[in-house]
Formats: sequence, structure tokens, C-alpha cells
Amino acid sequence: MAHDEDREALTFGEAYRRARAAAYPPFDVGRGLAGLQAWIDREVDVVAEPRRELAVPRGPRGGLRGRGGLLDELSVSAHEPGGGPVVLAGVGGAGKSTIAIAVAERLREQGRRVWWVSAASSTARSAGFAAVARELKGSPVDVKAIEDGAADAPDRFWRLLESSSGEWLLVIDNADDPAALAVGWLRSSRDGLVLVTSRTADPRAWGTARVHQVGRLRETDAAQVLCDLAPAAGDLDQARVLARRLGGLPLALHLAGTYLHSGVARWPTFADYGRAVAANGERLPRGGSDVAAVTRTAEIALEGLARGGITHARAALQLVSCYASTSIPTGVFESASVAGLYGQEAQDRLGEAMRGLDSVGLIHNWSEGSAVADGAISLHPVITLSARARIGGTDADRIRHAAVDLLATAVAELRFDLPQDWPRYRSLAPHLLALLDNVAEHVDHGHHAVLMDATTNMVRALDRSGTVKAAMALGEIARARCAVLGDDHPATLRLRHQLAWAVANQGDLAEAESQYRMILDARLRVLGGRHVDTCESRHELAWIAACRGRWAQAESRYRQAFRHSLLILGPDDPATLTTRHELAWAVASRGRLDEAFAAFLDVLRDRRRVLGEDHPQTLATRHEIAWVTAKLGGWAEAEAMYREVLGLRQRVLEEEHPEILLSTHELAWTAARQGRTAEATLLYEDVLKRRRRVLGDDHPETRTTARALEELRAGRVVDAFHIV
Repeated sequence: MAHDEDREALTFGEAYRRARAAAYPPFDVGRGLAGLQAWIDREVDVVAEPRRELAVPRGPRGGLRGRGGLLDELSVSAHEPGGGPVVLAGVGGAGKSTIAIAVAERLREQGRRVWWVSAASSTARSAGFAAVARELKGSPVDVKAIEDGAADAPDRFWRLLESSSGEWLLVIDNADDPAALAVGWLRSSRDGLVLVTSRTADPRAWGTARVHQVGRLRETDAAQVLCDLAPAAGDLDQARVLARRLGGLPLALHLAGTYLHSGVARWPTFADYGRAVAANGERLPRGGSDVAAVTRTAEIALEGLARGGITHARAALQLVSCYASTSIPTGVFESASVAGLYGQEAQDRLGEAMRGLDSVGLIHNWSEGSAVADGAISLHPVITLSARARIGGTDADRIRHAAVDLLATAVAELRFDLPQDWPRYRSLAPHLLALLDNVAEHVDHGHHAVLMDATTNMVRALDRSGTVKAAMALGEIARARCAVLGDDHPATLRLRHQLAWAVANQGDLAEAESQYRMILDARLRVLGGRHVDTCESRHELAWIAACRGRWAQAESRYRQAFRHSLLILGPDDPATLTTRHELAWAVASRGRLDEAFAAFLDVLRDRRRVLGEDHPQTLATRHEIAWVTAKLGGWAEAEAMYREVLGLRQRVLEEEHPEILLSTHELAWTAARQGRTAEATLLYEDVLKRRRRVLGDDHPETRTTARALEELRAGRVVDAFHIV
């Protein structure tokens, strides 16, 4: 796939190459990174907002000058029965997406359904098509096949699309890999139009699709754009001279016009602005670099803000450019984070700079006081590239360190074990990836460690939310960046510990145990026996022993870990409660069910008090009480407990989360034990299908369900065994 400057700073190809170079067994980096990118695109880039059929950015003012004929032609194409797909092709900043937005808005006003899909990467495209399929009420099987890129995914998608009622428009934005769409995604329809935007202009790449070249604006049209944006800056002839100097690139024209109208312009007229461009560089040829054109206009806007007293605008833009270019949560820049790190004065200056950048069009949608989940700013990708490339000088370290500090603070404010925080983690994940790709190699050791710890926190949240492959891939990328710290640095050890857990969660218990032993040895050597991280390693080695069926050893290790937790963390720390919970599991698995039942009840009481009734860890203890109740022969009572826990989990977890699949598997077990074989068979079949899809055929939990189903069909019931 071609490098895509119009999306995240960390491209799929770049991430894959780096992760693969740093890979070590047992990670499957290719599959894992695909899962990571698919998760980000699915969870962060929303295809359709609630109560709206179209979730697209607003086009810039003046952006359609010189495009009226093309807009009319596209509108006509949308009404032609059986009309084929249409491609808008041109350089970055030429206004392709702006034209697509205008077409979408016009057709939506006429009553059409409109969908906007990002095709910035293969997984983004699949996730976008899957989101459309969900909106079209596609079955879970159809949606999953489309999202996974199955061979029949285009056919499934088009069956849903053609069976929908009414006319529609499907926009596929940033599709720079035509071959990926050539396998059946681009088709003609009697009821709708497929509109593609791309930087690939060769008609041969698009088959039968009609390709419209979206070039730079003609001089007169470009001049009129400037006059529309800044009517007091001069006459049309003066605007024509400036438009010629800017090369007719719509994004550069938009920045220039917005600056001239902003009230902070040092050069308030078209003529003055043109002289400033000439003084700062050679005239930009019409075939010149779009990045160069945008860089020149951005520089003039920044100089104007500085002369107007907003001296920190350049640093603020460079700070924002350290992240991915779209959907940067405004909460990252709010007072609790900025003031806490740099003092109230710094927070005030940053707010002033952001307002200034918004006023001249360099960023969009700045709104102070928005929560992370409620507001997000964005930059045009070309502006991001330009600003990022110009980070340098004495401020470079301060800017990059601030970018790390602010995002790390935003991540640290979240709880990895709370489902209500998982969407906020998702909104921050692309920006963490951007820091790993663009900033990590430039920061000092202290900030490198801060970034690694933020990544470990993110990996843990992804693990807990059920996106295990995504967690492994993100951890792989970060692991490749840990060399500067060394294998025994505490931050590296924390990341290694979390990656070992991911290895175990994928079923490779022997490899995970080996890694845990090495990490414990390093922590004892570096941190000592009374450090909280060392205590964590002891706990996980007990867990591994239990997972591998060495129950006596597991119980002994859990008791040792519990003693250390009491001394280091205290009785009510969630980690101490987790050790008690898993100790009860080991006791039950050794056959001392009454003792385990009483221990679980004690843990449940304390988890309710410390964590709350609906906390996932509280529900986990209730699940174990149901399991022990069943083992004691209380099948009907256990079934009722399982159903209640399953219902509570379904309120906060996705349908294919491992804990939901565990509850359903053991619900099938209780049904089978009570003689309801047909019901149990259906439940096992459902769990097996979903575990195969989520975990793979070779995962221990998948094999557990497959064996239970096989035995049930043979007339035997297998007791439930699970890993807590």
C-alpha cells in the first residue's frame, strides 16, 4: 500500500516494517499489527455519528470556486441509473475531499442516505465498510466477514447495499491503493453512486471507473477564493497575483485568505502578503510541492500571530503536530493536564495559542472546556507534516517533551480495568502510536520512560477490553523503542511484563513463564524484593503455575505473593484483592471447595466495598462463586448466578469479549449437567464459533469449548475448567 500522508503519522507499512524488524517469538507481528490498526480505525474513526447518516468534516469557505461544473456533473452522475463509480484524483491539498463533502451535502439535502468511509489503510477500509454494514442491519456473520476482509466480503457488502431502501451515496476517501478496491468493491448501482477520492490519477489503475482530475485552481478562480475569504484585502487583480504566487493550491489559498481576514495579519493586503511570500522564498511553481506551498502560507500566519502578541502559536502548532493529524482529544490540552505540568501561566498561553491557530485556519474545532470524549481538534495532514518537519532549535526538546507529558498524563488519568474508560483509551491510542513513531527517538531517557509507561498502560487496557492482538502489536512497537533504556530499566521491565501476560493470554504458557522468570530476576536485582513491581512478578508466576496445572505450587506462590502484597500495598489495594481471589481459585482447584467458597465470599465483600458492585473484578468473583456452587452440585443455583453475571457483563462489554464467552461457556455446562442437551449444544456451538473468530483454533480456550462440544455430542459432560 502506498504511504499515506493523509492519515496517521504511523502508517501501516512503516509500523509493520519496524515491528517485524524487532519481532521475536512467539509474536505474529503481521496478524497482530493488522488487528491493532483495524481496532484503531474501527473505534476511533467513526463512520456515522449518532442520529446522523453522514459524519464528515466541514469543507472550507470558498473551497468550491472553480469546481461548480464538476460538482454539477457529479450530481448528475448520481442520478444516472446504473452509473459506474467515480474517482476524484489529485495532489494533497487540492480539495478532493472538499468536493466530495459538497456532493454528499447536496445529495443528503435531496433525501439520500450518505456514508463516508476512510480508505487510508486496508484495515481502515474494512472497518469502514463493516460500519456501513452494521447500519444496514447486516447480520453479525456478514459484518465480521466484511471487517475481516473475507474473500466474499465485497459480495456480502453489496448484497446489503442493494437491498437497502432508497437512494444513497458511498464516499470512499483517501483511497490511494486502487488495487485493493479492484477486487469487487467498486461497482455500478441502480440506486446509488460510489465516489472515491485518491492521489492516484492514472485511469488505468481504476478500470471502468470515471476519473476526474482535481487540479490546482485556475488563476481567476483562485483569486476569487482569496476575495471570498478576505474581501477587504484588495481587488481581484491583486488577488490574482497572489493566487499565481501560491500556485493555485486550494489549501494554501484557504490558509492565506483565512490569515488575511483574521485580524492578526502583519501583511493585511494581497499585495503585502505576496511580497512576504516572495521575501521568504522563491515563487511556488504551479507544479511545485503542495507541502512547500502550505509551509509558506503557514509560516506567514504564524508570523502574524506572533506580531499580534501570540508568541507561542508556532510552538503550539508543533506540539499538536507530534500527534496524529485527526481527532486529537481537546482534554489532552486542558488545564488539569497543562497547568499541573507547567503551571497556570503556561496553560493560559497554550489556550491563547490554540485560539489563534484556529482563527487562522491552521487547526480546526478548538473548544476549551470539552471533555476528552466530547471534543477533538484536527489539522490537515499536509500542515501536520510541515509543522512536524520544522521542529528544531532550542525549543525542540521542550515541545517533544511536552507532547509526551501531556498524552501520558491523559492516559494516567484513566483506569485500565474500567469499561467506561476504554473509549477514552481508544481516542488516545492513535496519538500514542504517533509519538512512538515520530518523537520517541528524540526525547531524553526520562521522557522515553514516561512514554513507555503510558504505552504499557494502554496495552493493559487493550488486553482487558478484549483486543488482545492489538495489545500485543502495540507492545511490539514500543518494545522496539526500548533499546535506548535497556532491558533492565524499570519502564522496560513493566512493558516486558505486560507483553508476557499477552503471550500467556494467547495460550503460550511455557514461553510466558520463561519471560516472567527473567523479569522477576531482573526486578529483584534492580528494584529489590519489596518493590510493587517485584510483587507483581511474584503474583504472575503463581498464576502461570496454576494455568499449567501445578496447583500445589500455585497455592504456595499465591500465599507468598499475598504476604508481600499485604506488606507493600495494604489489604484493600486492588492487586492484593486479586491475589486473594486467585488464591481461592487455586484452593478450589485442589478440591477444597468449601474453603474456596468461603474465601470467595470474603473477597466479594471486600471488592464490593472497595471497587463497587458492577466493577469487572467484582463480577469476576461472582462468576467464581457460581463455578464453585456448580462444583458443589448446586446446578440450578449456579445457573441463575451465571445468568445474572452474564447479563451484567453484557451491559458493559462487547459480545465477543473473553469474559462474556467464558460466562456463556459455563452456562452451557450447567445446562448440560441438568440434562438440557440441545440447549447446551447450541450455547457451546455459539461460543466455539466466536472463540475461533476471536482467539483462533489453537487457543486453549477454543480447544476447551471444542472438546466440551465433542464430548456432549457423545453423551458425556466435561466439567468446566477455566483460567481466571
